[in-house]
Amino acid sequence: MRIKRPNPWHRAAQLLVTMFLLGGATAGHAAGVEAEPDNDTGRSAYSAAPLRVMTWNVCGEAGGAGPWAAGYCPERNTRLADDSNTLKKAAEIADLVLQEDLDAVLLQEVCAGALHSDETRGASQLDQIRGLLTETGATWSAVSASTPRAGGDSACRGSLSGDVSVAILAKGDINWSRETPLPVPAGPQQNRGKVLCAGVTGWETHLCTTHLTNYDTSLQPDEAAVAYQAQIDTVAGQVADFGRVVLGGDFNTSVRNNLQPLYGAMTECDQQAYHVGDMVNGTTKVTNQWSAATDGTLVRGTTQISKIDYLFASAGFGACDSLTRLADSADYSKSAQPGCTTATGSACVANAPSDHAPLLGTLRGGPRLNWPLQEVGDHTGTATSGVGRTTDHGGAAVFDGLSGVITADGPVVDTTRSFTVSAWAKVEPDAGTAVVLAQDGTVISGMMLWYNQPDRTWRFGLPKADSATWDMDQAISATAAVPSRWTRLTGTFDALSGTVALYVDGVLAGSANHPTTWQTAGDFTVGRDKVSGHSNAFWKGSLQSVEVFDYFMTSAQAASAARSLAAPTQTVTAPATDEKGPGCHAGSYTAGDFGTVSTTTPKLTAYIAHPDPSLEVWAEFSIWDNTDPQQPQPIRLGGPGSASGPVTGKGVVSVQPKLLAGHKYGWYVRTADGALAPSPTAEVCHFTVSAQ
Repeated sequence: MRIKRPNPWHRAAQLLVTMFLLGGATAGHAAGVEAEPDNDTGRSAYSAAPLRVMTWNVCGEAGGAGPWAAGYCPERNTRLADDSNTLKKAAEIADLVLQEDLDAVLLQEVCAGALHSDETRGASQLDQIRGLLTETGATWSAVSASTPRAGGDSACRGSLSGDVSVAILAKGDINWSRETPLPVPAGPQQNRGKVLCAGVTGWETHLCTTHLTNYDTSLQPDEAAVAYQAQIDTVAGQVADFGRVVLGGDFNTSVRNNLQPLYGAMTECDQQAYHVGDMVNGTTKVTNQWSAATDGTLVRGTTQISKIDYLFASAGFGACDSLTRLADSADYSKSAQPGCTTATGSACVANAPSDHAPLLGTLRGGPRLNWPLQEVGDHTGTATSGVGRTTDHGGAAVFDGLSGVITADGPVVDTTRSFTVSAWAKVEPDAGTAVVLAQDGTVISGMMLWYNQPDRTWRFGLPKADSATWDMDQAISATAAVPSRWTRLTGTFDALSGTVALYVDGVLAGSANHPTTWQTAGDFTVGRDKVSGHSNAFWKGSLQSVEVFDYFMTSAQAASAARSLAAPTQTVTAPATDEKGPGCHAGSYTAGDFGTVSTTTPKLTAYIAHPDPSLEVWAEFSIWDNTDPQQPQPIRLGGPGSASGPVTGKGVVSVQPKLLAGHKYGWYVRTADGALAPSPTAEVCHFTVSAQ
């Protein structure tokens, strides 16, 4: 099997908000504050990005000689025909990760860890998956936690290397991890599960995975319920440490109420439809019962389907899919596979690598595509010579109305699903009908945002078909566009209701119904569309801050994106002496689970942004002493020394308080501009100042 290379969705710079704990090694008591701008954007930044995440129990180690046996695991030991060292299951998982352009993978029942002493077994499943992914040139890292069987042994059996484990793969550098055993009641012989969490450099979102036991056969029902709830409470306690987290795993229950308090604290991705025809609560486990006939061939029994695998996130989801085609449903009967018998189990051919289906979700976060267009090179597309630059409005791209266009290499929007597009636009007074952004179909663009010159309106529309006939479902602004004026335009499509909406400067300007969808596979373009197979309606004017989200914004969200200040979404980079690793270390300060800095003058730094890139914005900090609340507060929100220096549009800002050695501190930050209401404060973060 060859690993397929995807046509990747474009993931340009995301909206980043970071904070660092840096600074010199001077000592001193709580006193004055230095407030200074800091525009060193080369530092490691932390992003609330719209991650693509998969959870999958890959059945990598379960036993069973064949489909008739309890605990049968398809393709457990199968190797690729042309490569005796590569496991077919590992190759299929890596193939799916690339096809779906995933950022993170949460695995259960996977063999992970050291190479077996018998080197003919090859590397573990997890190591092989990671190796295949890194062949693409991308950085992938992995961490795992063994989950011992009832007897305490966790070694993968047969011809496999490593230990049966839960594991996390991330498209980036995993810089921190924590594994926590799940409680096991005295008496029953059960597998000993764990919850594994990890952090990734540059990601604000933490990743967690787990595999629970349901005790349905080893305990009385009331005892089993108590034991299961103890596991859920442990998992909930672990993920509660993080302000932004995604949790996926095999929870071994199909009863929603059994998963409280997780449902109350986070969104489960498959509890809602995201487009017309989208199935809710899709199957993730397929159990086919096969028995042996007198001649050893197999006879089909009952088939049970259920949902016992879940994907939760604190931020919510923009899309979710259960890929049931990847749960084994092969026909092992004599008529279909006469060679498949109880004597020749290895001849039984599965049609999928596991008895579980993977669950894929896209987290809501920053834009899927973000082209600021304020500086040369701040987009990932290809610009023609008809695109220039201007310093107007904090920096923007200028289009000549003749040939100027910036083109992405492929599609960015799935026009059959919900999405949002947005941009700042200034059209010239002598411009004709001109397109802000679009995405090519074969004959006509599948969606387009434009200025309609005859009636001077803004419009956002989706054609009814990929046809030369102009038949458009379009939202039209009720008021006229104003040439030479910067305007924030946002177009949304809610695939579930079929509603197309247009917002002008954050205010709903028009809507329409688009009941029939079709998918475009062409390039995403800024500065033109396609009509009758030809480039059309080149933009004449300036454009800035082009963004694409893979979910539809509500009216409140569109208004907020256009006119409201967003709270900084914080993270922390602690010095090398910090054993806890990078992260905000949010939660109760009494837990003590946060980093230590080696200086009494740490630098608290935040990346902030204004919805209007031409305006100044700054941060207001607050920090307090948790060790001795009677100490004067080093910085009080909105008080002297709270405000950082300003930046125009966006940038990194900081304050540097003087603190007490050996004390614990908490802090947060908000965004302000002196005109709009300050943003909500970001989550509270904690750190300890070294006693030395």
